[in-house]
Amino acid sequence: MTKKRILLVEDDSLLRMGLKSMIDMHGEYTIDDDVATGKEALRSFQMKKQDVILLDLRLPDIPGTEVLQRIRQIEPNVKIIVLTASDDNDFIFDALEHGANAYVLKGSNPDELFLAVQYALDDDLFISPHLAKVIVRDYLLVNRQRKALPPMQNLTTREKEIVRLIIDGWKSKEIAESLFISIKTVDKHRSNILGKLGINSCNELRHGSLFLPDDEIDTGRQLKRTGSSNKL
Repeated sequence: MTKKRILLVEDDSLLRMGLKSMIDMHGEYTIDDDVATGKEALRSFQMKKQDVILLDLRLPDIPGTEVLQRIRQIEPNVKIIVLTASDDNDFIFDALEHGANAYVLKGSNPDELFLAVQYALDDDLFISPHLAKVIVRDYLLVNRQRKALPPMQNLTTREKEIVRLIIDGWKSKEIAESLFISIKTVDKHRSNILGKLGINSCNELRHGSLFLPDDEIDTGRQLKRTGSSNKL
């Protein structure tokens, strides 16, 4: 059986050597080329068209997601496994949105890495089990927060308008000048809003806005900011 050829993209030379040795010992895969930069990766893939790419996201010259995207443009069907130290959800989703077939943490056991490669070759998505647990946990937390957030129906149209501006980061003076009302009136509206929603600060309101439907807070007004520096 012909071994699947792998392009290894990793700027840490010791880790790259270790991965190369481990993979070359496997019966089904072989390291066709190993490089340390994004430019080298693009050059190698352009010439050799490997079957699988193990790609670090933090490269010294080109962001890993850009390398991923450019390789996808060269060959849409190549299998790309992101191998990185980052367990941040934003990194995970960004990599997947750019076309990664798998996302594996550095330091994972060899079986997990080989399983990710096999999943990718089978056109299945693979995420390290630890990361999958974190993603599910965070989703459940966000969902609970969304369900627990009081509805906006009790707010007046003007209060909803001010909520939208607060969420967008407007200051009290900016809101007052744009709506042609006094800062004192803005502060009164703000106090009423916090009381009706059962929250203690505008920071809670900004955080909670992540879970609010747009139609509950979007008044449709296009207001011009004044650039005031007063804080809410």
